[in-house]
Amino acid sequence: MGVEPHIAAAAAAGIEALIGQCGGDAPSLLAGLALPAARLADPTQRLSLMAYCRLFEQAAAQTGLDDFGLRFGQQYAPEQMGALGALVLASPDLGAALRNLCAYFPVLQEHSCLRLRAQGAVIALEYQIGDGRITQRRQDAELSLAVFAGIFRRALGPGFAPLEVQFEHLRPAGARAASGFRAPVYYAAPRNALLFPAELLAAKMPGADAARLPGLLAALRPQLADGGARDFVGQVLGLIRDGFLNGAAQIDQVAQRLGVSRAGLHRRLRQEGVAFSDLTARIRRELAQDYVGQPGIAFTDIALLLGYSELSAFTRAFTRWTGRSPARYRQACRHAP
Repeated sequence: MGVEPHIAAAAAAGIEALIGQCGGDAPSLLAGLALPAARLADPTQRLSLMAYCRLFEQAAAQTGLDDFGLRFGQQYAPEQMGALGALVLASPDLGAALRNLCAYFPVLQEHSCLRLRAQGAVIALEYQIGDGRITQRRQDAELSLAVFAGIFRRALGPGFAPLEVQFEHLRPAGARAASGFRAPVYYAAPRNALLFPAELLAAKMPGADAARLPGLLAALRPQLADGGARDFVGQVLGLIRDGFLNGAAQIDQVAQRLGVSRAGLHRRLRQEGVAFSDLTARIRRELAQDYVGQPGIAFTDIALLLGYSELSAFTRAFTRWTGRSPARYRQACRHAP
């Protein structure tokens, strides 16, 4: 349904090798997701963003490494992003590098938001996938922030640590992100974000090359203009998903964020053949199954996130959706191949 977002295969550079090093079977994972190895080997190819996110989730499950995405992000180099990485590294200072990264990020990954937001003397580099059809995204969030932290370390040295790290997913059992970022980590946040002092923006990039910038910008601008069209249903699903995290999942709140009236949103969704209530129910079910399938996340936390005031009500709803109680569903996921 709708326009599917894509990501450049360059974003997955090195994943097959890492899966093998961690004891996994990359060919079987790629085959199961219909991702030919030849496409991953060509950085100019475009992959389904949903399949990309699932690849990392399944790699974490197959290898038994809950922090697989974080490990991948820590070993991923900016140069692997192609022209976008070259633009970032050739920028005069860290501020320009991050602004260029945000401006041209859609060339690498569609239907996603990457932005800098000032909070007084603190800056937040915020990242979020905008398409709500993609619910399995924990590994992607952790690897993405690790990649961005690597850009900071190019300018500031290996000792860089953010003031704070925020993730939109619930805290998983045995989370290791704090050790990976050497900073306090908070979960169930409105966005995935790295927080850092504004003064760091003035740090010089060691590979700054003003002569390269015009050519790199000329190469990237046409790709930015050709970026994938936004899918309206996917956008609404994204806002509903976001709304569960920040308490703004009601139709009036979603309509306001889209800049339309409640009636206008209903009308547009009817044209797409869906109803707002159906989309809300879909996201609630998908988030529930995603989180229940992860060990160590308290069922009460999941229930509260999805708008249930009592665990018993959530348990009844989940059993109705899946035919299993949350406990039995989690047990089945634990023993699944």
